[in-house]
Amino acid sequence: MSESLGKWKQNVLLKQNPLTANSIPETNIYTLGNLLDFINRYDYVYVKHDTSGQGRGIYKLSQKEDASYCFKGFTLQGKPINKCVKMIEDFHQFLHPFEKFGRLSGTYIIQEGIKSFTNEGLPFCIRVHVQNLKGKWEIGGMNGKIGTKETISTGIINSGRADQVISIDELFSLHLKMRHTDKKRVIEKLEEISINAAQVIASQFPCREYGIDFGLNQSGPILFEVNTTPGINGFGKMENKSMWKRIVEIRKLQSEG
Repeated sequence: MSESLGKWKQNVLLKQNPLTANSIPETNIYTLGNLLDFINRYDYVYVKHDTSGQGRGIYKLSQKEDASYCFKGFTLQGKPINKCVKMIEDFHQFLHPFEKFGRLSGTYIIQEGIKSFTNEGLPFCIRVHVQNLKGKWEIGGMNGKIGTKETISTGIINSGRADQVISIDELFSLHLKMRHTDKKRVIEKLEEISINAAQVIASQFPCREYGIDFGLNQSGPILFEVNTTPGINGFGKMENKSMWKRIVEIRKLQSEG
């Protein structure tokens, strides 16, 4: 791809398909005005750097009862941050420390905070790996990632930061106590949204595979992000290696094709 797929461009593309449009969090370009609008309507919001990856440049922001603003997350350099400021302008200055010299730290987006928690109160997300084989999109694999207690404050789940990777069955049965019919319905919905998302993104940013991250709340699957260079280490960490083998096998067939 000649141009990288930023989070904002991704949001614009996903809004063009009715199914994916209804499955993404409310998102807007970061400005102070937009941030205040979101903060007034949601318990917490995420501010994300448009082109960063691996959880860098992502902050969970909320307003406390004393009217201060607290944010936690990881800087663009990957350094953990946990800070409270009295004025929202102080957070803006943290994002853009060199603005007075005419330099911004890139584009950021704002997203509503999605409550995606297990019955034990731990944050979790779902990764769906989608691959294109002979012009047809297939689900290569699906897994769940559960955050640690340390993850609760930021909600930023990353398998590289010691979060637990488990099978979808384990996530739904053990941690969410889902009935078989509900499990089947949610998996089918995840697959349907993922295929649609792959088709939408591929129309502008064609790739052979995508890693699609979801949360899950009472309204169903919420699509967080589409990764255009997805790793498969998470599948390799699972006890059952069949999905990892399937993804590798499809990659081989893609190369032969």
